[in-house]
Amino acid sequence: MAKIYYNTDCDLSLLDGRKVAIIGYGSQGHAHALNLKESGVDVVVGLYEGSKSWKKAEEQGLKVMTSADAAAWADIIMVLIPDELQAKLYKETIEPNLNEGDMLMFAHGFNIHFNQIVPPKNVDVTM
Repeated sequence: MAKIYYNTDCDLSLLDGRKVAIIGYGSQGHAHALNLKESGVDVVVGLYEGSKSWKKAEEQGLKVMTSADAAAWADIIMVLIPDELQAKLYKETIEPNLNEGDMLMFAHGFNIHFNQIVPPKNVDVTM
């Protein structure tokens, strides 16, 4: 039988003082960003200039930045854009803004497994 987790099972204090960037605001990005915001986590959405989602995210009460600015601001970066766009976006906007101890997160490991994205060893990678 599946184990179901509830809010009372979570220790959100682990995110105290942490800044989270959600890169992308599609089906997964908006759910992650809104959940974190509603849970009191310091979160921003990273998008490209001119994204149709920029206004939508702001209307839903989220702070929005370019992906590069969001990556520079955050110490936890969740990449939730289509797989075929991730490697280019990572190389151009995330990698230059990574710092030792940052956490890079993915919804699944396609780009990590196939070495399309190779994070530095001083950055944690999670799914």
